[in-house]
Amino acid sequence: MANIITELTSRNKTRISFVGKQARHLRLTGKWVDWMLQMNDFRDLIIPLRNEDVEYNISGDKKIVRRVGHGIRRKQYQGVSLFIKNNQNKWPPEPIQINKRDLLQLIRAMITLDCPANYCITDSLRNSQLLLAMLWIKKVNSRLLEGKKKPNFSEIFRISLVK
Repeated sequence: MANIITELTSRNKTRISFVGKQARHLRLTGKWVDWMLQMNDFRDLIIPLRNEDVEYNISGDKKIVRRVGHGIRRKQYQGVSLFIKNNQNKWPPEPIQINKRDLLQLIRAMITLDCPANYCITDSLRNSQLLLAMLWIKKVNSRLLEGKKKPNFSEIFRISLVK
């Protein structure tokens, strides 16, 4: 999970500030910041949204890369990275802003079912279930996603089943 701070701007965009050191899921690669998104990152992107906006083309300085292959914990996985232009090649990079359409594109990339391998279908369905659980909790009781210790994706899924 990336070490980020998210907040809603006056223009209804999510401002993302990167803090701390580079990590396995957030690193510099050439003139790009390579952010391998995890479910808890989606949680942090969804939290600042206004409750009436709970639904979601990346601009030229950002691009989405779908990844399929070997993971750290599993032999095979499907995930998404957000590459952010960083011409100064400095760490931490400048804060970025994404709008609802950008977030929708990221969510869509996480649940796309266009790879024939069975593990991609499994990951896509799992990702879809978890994202729906996050959006449902955000709509029903957004306070459950906030606080000092935010629930991780398995806790979010569990909350959505019992409520």
